[in-house]
Amino acid sequence: MTLQPHISPDDPEFPGDSSPQPPFGLLDSFRSIGVWSIGAPHLAFWAAFTSVASKYSDIRKLDGAIKFMCRAVPMLAGVKVTVTGRDRINANDTYVYIVNHVNIFDMFAIYQAIPTFARSLEHVSHFSWPLIGPFITAAGQIPVDPEDPKLTAKGLKKAVTLLKSGNSLAVLPEGERTLDGSVGHFYSGAFRLAIQGGVPVVPMAIHGGRTVSRRGDWRVRPGSMKVIFGDPVSSKGYPLRDAGKLAQICRDKVIALLQEENRCASRRN
Repeated sequence: MTLQPHISPDDPEFPGDSSPQPPFGLLDSFRSIGVWSIGAPHLAFWAAFTSVASKYSDIRKLDGAIKFMCRAVPMLAGVKVTVTGRDRINANDTYVYIVNHVNIFDMFAIYQAIPTFARSLEHVSHFSWPLIGPFITAAGQIPVDPEDPKLTAKGLKKAVTLLKSGNSLAVLPEGERTLDGSVGHFYSGAFRLAIQGGVPVVPMAIHGGRTVSRRGDWRVRPGSMKVIFGDPVSSKGYPLRDAGKLAQICRDKVIALLQEENRCASRRN
C-alpha cells in the first residue's frame, strides 16, 4: 500500500501526481450510475468478442480492435486520455513498459498509448472478476500471485519468452493503486524480466487519474488523464542481483516525469 507521504502534494518535490482530488458529490454518484450502466454492457461485449475471436485468430491480429476498445471505455466515462513523449521510443523495438498505478482506467490508457502489441502481468484474482476476467484471459494476459511461487514462476517464464520473441510487456510495478498520488515502492520482478529478456525499460507516468477515479470508490468523474513516455533505460550490464537498483532508477524517472507535469499543470492554472 502506498502510504501518505510526509511531504505535501503542493510541494514541488512531492514524489508523485499532485493533481486535485476533490470529494465526490451527489451529482457524481448519479452520473457514475449512468456511466456503469453504459460501460458494463460495453465491456461485456468486448469480453465476448475477444473470447470468441481469440479462438479463431492470433491475439496479435486483434490488437487494433483491443486498442479501439481501450480508447472507447474511458471516452464513454467522460475521461479524455492524451499521450506525450511517444517519439522517445522506437515503435519497432521491444520494451518493458513500467507505469505508476492510479485508477481503474490505467490499463485502458496504457494500451491505447503503447504503439505496438504488448501484454501485462495480472494478479491471478483478476481472472475471476466478472467482465474483466474473461477479457484478460482471452487477451493473453499473464497471471501471477506473490503468494503462489509456482504460478508466479510459470508466469515470469512466459513473460521472458514473450520478450525474447519480440513482444513488449507492460507492468505496474507498485502492485496496487496509489491512495494519495505518491509513487510507491517498485517490486523488482519487471526489471528482472527486462534483464533476462535483454530489452530496455521505458518509464511511463500517468498524471491526472486521481481526479477522475480513486482506489476504494466506485464513482467516476469526467476529466483528463495524461500518459507520458520517458526515455528508455538500458538493462544491459545489470546482473539479476541488481534488478532492485534498476527498479529504483526507473522509479526516480517516473517521479521526475510526474513532477515536471505537476509544474506544467500549476503554470497552466
